Amino acid sequence: MIELQQIKERIAAEHYRDTNSCFELRMMLMDVASTLTTKHISNLRQDKDPQISLTLLRAFRSVRQHYFSLEKAREGDLECYNNTRDAVVRELTGLCHQLKGNVISLPLGNPAELKIAQ
Repeated sequence: MIELQQIKERIAAEHYRDTNSCFELRMMLMDVASTLTTKHISNLRQDKDPQISLTLLRAFRSVRQHYFSLEKAREGDLECYNNTRDAVVRELTGLCHQLKGNVISLPLGNPAELKIAQ
């Protein structure tokens, strides 16, 4: 989840500078898609929650659609660039919140109980 958060922050910080900006954003979207795929495969191999896998796959499909819409946009289309960047940031924020809800929190009662036997 940390990787997704870092990529999301990088995408949010990006601004359109020139025609290469669209290419750079597409590369970041490929990075997101790769990370989502890796997390999905890891989740399946460890027989974890199938709902998480479904959520990751939906996010992957969405990122893929944004990638293709950005690829099909005409060169220098600032509106498409901004819309794509903002949509991906919103979706990654939502995904991080969903995945954060699935993390188990341990009570802070007695930390000695959590130590490994010496």
